[in-house]
Amino acid sequence: MPLGVLMPSLELASWLDRYVDRIVRADPKGDDALASEQRVDLMVGLAKAAEALRASARCDPESAEYELRSALELMRGIDLDRFALFAH
Repeated sequence: MPLGVLMPSLELASWLDRYVDRIVRADPKGDDALASEQRVDLMVGLAKAAEALRASARCDPESAEYELRSALELMRGIDLDRFALFAH
């Protein structure tokens, strides 16, 4: 790939990785068991979505679809309002 060519999928994957890092560093004090479980599902789901974007950029559609389906399955039951504060 030529230097300076924008790869939106890789840039978005990087943003997802940074968001996962923020969730990891967040203080989960006071979380109940469900919140802890959803936090893990959110982190793994975002990481899988990032990997799907990377697979797509590598022209590996089978891996991309597998990772996206895995991410969606993990994230379906997550209450995103619970984690809105991590975005700040």
